[in-house]
Amino acid sequence: MKVKAKFWIENKGEVVAGGGKIALLLAVDRLGSIQQAAEEFEMSYRHAWGAIKKIEQRAGFKIVDTKPGGRDGGARLTSKGKAFVEEADSLFKELQASVEKRFGLK
Repeated sequence: MKVKAKFWIENKGEVVAGGGKIALLLAVDRLGSIQQAAEEFEMSYRHAWGAIKKIEQRAGFKIVDTKPGGRDGGARLTSKGKAFVEEADSLFKELQASVEKRFGLK
């Protein structure tokens, strides 16, 4: 048996990000590329970029820094973005573990 729960972060009543978008942002930082992260999640670059822009707009701060192609190009989380994403990821994992523990699954 599995118990699943969904968690998300809101700002002024709008969803900023849930577990899926946080995972996408972690992949962008790990891979250094929005394109590669989008491919990993089987979504288009355009969809991933749109999601990132929406997260930034709703969060009220820049989360991803980008540099055009070439050897020095790519994408990385800003320092504030990285702190936000890592905190959200940690919180979501902790909450899921708590739910599973409550139902005696861990």
